[in-house]
Amino acid sequence: MKKTGFWLACVSILILCPLSRAAETTVSSHGWTITVDPDRAELTLSQQALGRVLQNLSLEFSSGGTVLRSHQWTAQALNDHTLSIHTQSPNATWVFTLSTDVVRISTTSAEALIEAQAPASPQRMVARLLDPEGTPVDWVGTGEVAGGYGGSYTHNRSYLPRRNPEVAYFALGQTSASGLHALFDRPTDIAIQFAQRASFVRNAHDQNLLDARIPVPGNTAIKIIPDYFTKTLGVPFYVPFDDSHFPTAPMVWSSWTSYYEGVKESDITLNADWIAKHLRPYGFEFVQLDDGYDRGPHGEHYWISRWDKKKFPHGPKWLADYIRSKGLRAGIWLVPNSQAAFVTEHPDWYVYYKNGKMVEDYSTPALDSTNPGVLKLLDHEFTTIKDWGYDYYKLDGEFAIPKYVPHVDLSRLYNATIDPVVAYRNRMKVIHNAIGQDSFIEECVAGTPLNATGYADSFFNGDDLYDNWQGMYSLFSSINANTFFNHIIGYNMPGEGMALEPHMSFEECAKKRNPIVLETMKSRELPLTGCGTTLAEARTVVSYVALTGVEYSMGSIMPELPEQRINLLHKTLPTMPIFPIDLFSRGTQTSWDKFKHTTPDTFIHDYPEILDLKVNTAAGVYDVVAMTNWRSWNDKRKLLFRDELGLDKNAKYVAFDFWNEKLYGVFQGNLTADLSPHDTRVFALHPLTGHPQLVGISRHITGAYSVLNLHWDASVNTLAGNSKGIAGKPYTLYIYMPSNYRVSGTTAQVDDHSISATRVEQGRLLAVTFNGQEKPVQWKVTFSQR
Repeated sequence: MKKTGFWLACVSILILCPLSRAAETTVSSHGWTITVDPDRAELTLSQQALGRVLQNLSLEFSSGGTVLRSHQWTAQALNDHTLSIHTQSPNATWVFTLSTDVVRISTTSAEALIEAQAPASPQRMVARLLDPEGTPVDWVGTGEVAGGYGGSYTHNRSYLPRRNPEVAYFALGQTSASGLHALFDRPTDIAIQFAQRASFVRNAHDQNLLDARIPVPGNTAIKIIPDYFTKTLGVPFYVPFDDSHFPTAPMVWSSWTSYYEGVKESDITLNADWIAKHLRPYGFEFVQLDDGYDRGPHGEHYWISRWDKKKFPHGPKWLADYIRSKGLRAGIWLVPNSQAAFVTEHPDWYVYYKNGKMVEDYSTPALDSTNPGVLKLLDHEFTTIKDWGYDYYKLDGEFAIPKYVPHVDLSRLYNATIDPVVAYRNRMKVIHNAIGQDSFIEECVAGTPLNATGYADSFFNGDDLYDNWQGMYSLFSSINANTFFNHIIGYNMPGEGMALEPHMSFEECAKKRNPIVLETMKSRELPLTGCGTTLAEARTVVSYVALTGVEYSMGSIMPELPEQRINLLHKTLPTMPIFPIDLFSRGTQTSWDKFKHTTPDTFIHDYPEILDLKVNTAAGVYDVVAMTNWRSWNDKRKLLFRDELGLDKNAKYVAFDFWNEKLYGVFQGNLTADLSPHDTRVFALHPLTGHPQLVGISRHITGAYSVLNLHWDASVNTLAGNSKGIAGKPYTLYIYMPSNYRVSGTTAQVDDHSISATRVEQGRLLAVTFNGQEKPVQWKVTFSQR
């Protein structure tokens, strides 16, 4: 036989008769399964509820700075929960022990490590979990039930983390960072905790994977925490939030903070007209009537049974139609727990104290949610309001009255055997079904637990805001305390009415505001500090709301806002699909009359000094960092890239100063910033690429909204992208140019039609400006190398 034929024959034999594979070894116990593929020298770790936790897991060793992958495995199941692997190159033994909620990994080497891939789709988030060895804080509800009924406060113990308690982390897109070594699985309410030295980096080719490196200095563990929200954090129910109808938190104007119950139809139309003109193009959605439309002679509420025709002469449907005609959506406030219209006709529909008196909620007799007649009434009420055209429902005083109000006569309930919380959730289901999934429910829980989870779309779990800087501390407290659940079980409503009007004295305020507004201030602070905020304070307020992804709630008399304040809104609207990375409460640290007893300078709180929004979108992978000065004197702060942000200590970063619209500089390791009183500096930190790169836009604080795609073509030295601005409004791209590049051309077009684009160089920063169009603008900037 010729040699050629011999080799062809051999090849044929190999194709027809593949080499046999070594048998896989599998151990399953306590809900875990670990599978060994000896041919590939890899393992897969799965968990019954989670599926794969780690895949393509290899056993490695670090030697003199070099990582060596082990080979020549021998795997053996020692029993039904223990797997042993011996490797000959290098020589070592590994033991994997499966137990309830924990996989323990041990090895004979102190320099061992694991490299693997961790499945991490948007449903499995990178997280920082509760640190039970950190500083204890109290996640507590408001005093509404305690102060109004003699009930109890709702307390849940939480903890600030030992590491970086001054930083709060958030994510826009699928992100990762050094120092974040846990995952949270949204569908199952299970947290996955790895060792603190574990590191995860988003896979460059598959965004649904994290590349994991886990040191094993003799031993380590992978833990799961089932029922994390309910058993660890204290949320009473866990239902993953379905954001298909509301992918971002709503933007809503409420009449409450500026008008209280004195609001009139003309007040709603005045503000709706202004919002339609100035904010609707920026994504603003809802105009909400909050109280004042249905009260009886003693302040009691009748809801749809008694519409105040003097204050609202055209009626409820006309008002909703008017709001909708402006391209907005209508909202309304009510208290489903109460109704004054049927006390005589249906006394059996109500809840009574043991002394025979009716229980009241918002000065109105409280309904018995176990009564089928009440459920039929609520179905009628909400179906009617929906038919009028209302899509946003602020439900106040929301709690299971027989459970949380002392001395209720349970024997007079229609069904005294049912758990009051179950009855309450049944009632919420009736309301939810009546208005449909395309309507939004904001739930104000009156200091009780979040028992409407699964039916409410957002929760307000804090004190009302009022119109000055001190009044915004309720907003900051609510963000601090509650944003851990934002976008996970529902959105966080931090309070109606960001204070954005320019500051004026209390005497000036008395001339311009409803007396109810002033009386409320008197009950909240002493001395009286006036109304409105400084520009720095307003900047802090909108920055905190925009960078945390909570509901964006306005309450000002909108036509009074000057251009400078309107600009703050334009640069922070719309809301973005931001998730918390910190899955724990930072504690509730305010009360109704807090500033009768302290001042912002003497108030000790745990509000973060730094917000770190980690971004991974079409605009790039970068951090947006907000640094806040909570005190009334100037301050200078150092921002540590590795220790506080989890960035590469050896990399250089371009810092763009968003609010000042200028290049702050190129930094490695840290940057230092001067902070004015009550002000917030916002920096976009982009890894330095060595070529021209987009570092900011004028349109939005995140730098991500409106950037549809972005591409650097090194072959022709061109940076190009698509951006969706506001039609007729200037849109500016801020591009960092290294010293060895200079701009040589700029184009902008829509479809095949060119539009005007100007450019201005400010040192290493290039600003390219064009007007937004009805369609996205395709832009291109060409550079030459020096």
